[in-house]
Amino acid sequence: MNSSAQTEIRRFAEAIRHSLSLGPDKLSSEVREDALHLLERAEDRLGLGEDFTVVAFAGSTGSGKSSLFNAVAGLEIARVGVRRPTTSRPTACVWGSGGTDLLNWLHVPERSRTWRESALDGDDQRRLHGLILLDLPDHDSTAVAHRVESDRLVGLVDVVFWVVDPQKYADFSLHSEYLAKLAENSSNMVVVLNQIDKLSAEEQKAAADHLRQLLVEDGLTDTKVHVSSAVTRDGIPEIRSILADTVDSKQAAAERLLSDMESMARRIQGELGSPVASPDELPEASLLVETMSDAAGVEAVTQTVRDDYLRRAYRKTGYPVLAWLQRNAPDPLGAKHGQGRDELVRASVPATSKAQSSQVRLMAHDLVTESVSTLPRPWQSAAAEAEKTSTAELAETLDSAVTAVDIQRRSPGWWSLANLAQIVFFLATILGALGIIVSAIVAIVGSGTLPGWCWVLSIGLFVLGVIGSVVTSVMAKSARLKGANEAAGEVDRSLRDAVGQVAQSSYLQPVKTVIGEHRKAYELLA
Repeated sequence: MNSSAQTEIRRFAEAIRHSLSLGPDKLSSEVREDALHLLERAEDRLGLGEDFTVVAFAGSTGSGKSSLFNAVAGLEIARVGVRRPTTSRPTACVWGSGGTDLLNWLHVPERSRTWRESALDGDDQRRLHGLILLDLPDHDSTAVAHRVESDRLVGLVDVVFWVVDPQKYADFSLHSEYLAKLAENSSNMVVVLNQIDKLSAEEQKAAADHLRQLLVEDGLTDTKVHVSSAVTRDGIPEIRSILADTVDSKQAAAERLLSDMESMARRIQGELGSPVASPDELPEASLLVETMSDAAGVEAVTQTVRDDYLRRAYRKTGYPVLAWLQRNAPDPLGAKHGQGRDELVRASVPATSKAQSSQVRLMAHDLVTESVSTLPRPWQSAAAEAEKTSTAELAETLDSAVTAVDIQRRSPGWWSLANLAQIVFFLATILGALGIIVSAIVAIVGSGTLPGWCWVLSIGLFVLGVIGSVVTSVMAKSARLKGANEAAGEVDRSLRDAVGQVAQSSYLQPVKTVIGEHRKAYELLA
């Protein structure tokens, strides 16, 4: 067999096995049973090798397929009778030695097997060596067992020649029950309009053209139509040539199996339904993260970090007197918050309320429901079960996400510089004020006269201290607000990223796993 075809067959087989492994509720019992039978048949047929190609003549009662079979074989092998139906079991003609394993696999009775090999034939039959030709029971037989046997073998052989006659080639049951249903195997089917000796040349052409039109309507665009007569032997050489070419290619078995695998893959895909987007890929996913962030108290933590930064920064960079007066101002983290990140987080994270949890659950449920709404019911149920698991762990996963974020209590270097400047200017203000007071007392009391530079120095120090303190305080205030906003923004982003990870990995991951399994199964069958 063609190695690339075998590779594709085995790839499809693995994909089908994967679909079957998803669980008994993911596929209908009919598809599951058909898929198992196909896998078994493919394994058996591949194991039987490429030495022989199996071709079956199938047709309705009175189509003359047994006569055509004998004409192609050149021997009176198949029984031809006037009482119908006549073909009750398959008849086999084998060209070349061997083929017993295939015949046993096909369940062709030993008494119905003929090996077409004679010294008198010379090389006449050599091109057909490797062919097993079957004459099947009538597919429209009044005997149920005959129809069952015909249908069974049509599903096993490599190539089917459908033999029709001028009276019944347009029969509805033939086209609806067989030809249309086997459209996937159109390249492995040939339709023979037999008994053309009963038609004039014009009638032959009209019937053949009409038959081709019907086949196109059935979806058999690749199926060839040939005409023949077992009586006049018209078309027999052409049929033998087609059979010889089919045997020479040694691809019929692989092509049949591959088309059956592709057909089964499409059936399974049809039951699976098209893949859907993961919940986190939907526009509403961002709203879920926002709601989860609110439930996790991200805004409260962010505000606490901002307040804590401002409080600590003011104690270091504010005007010394005012900063000292606020030394007992309420701590946004509480009096015993400590300096560690764990204390900071745990002290500022509010408990998730029932209302917030309910809102998150409702939003997540709507998001998941929308995401899997087009999947078959079993997959929707699997997604719903996965969602329940995540919902039960919501509070714990949110708390873990927030407390796992590393929140650093920032103390920038400019705080020390601002603190030094505030102390220097404060001292300058104090010294200048003291100098002015002393100079004034001396002048009032009149105990002496201070040099003029004392007044200048005192006033200069005072003015410098006041202006320096004002400028430093204004600049420090602006820097404090900027730093607080940056610290709060950094924490906000970290916390929201953490909550987003919860939504992605912890909360939605079970649902995403279900959707991922569905997508994988569908794409493996492509």
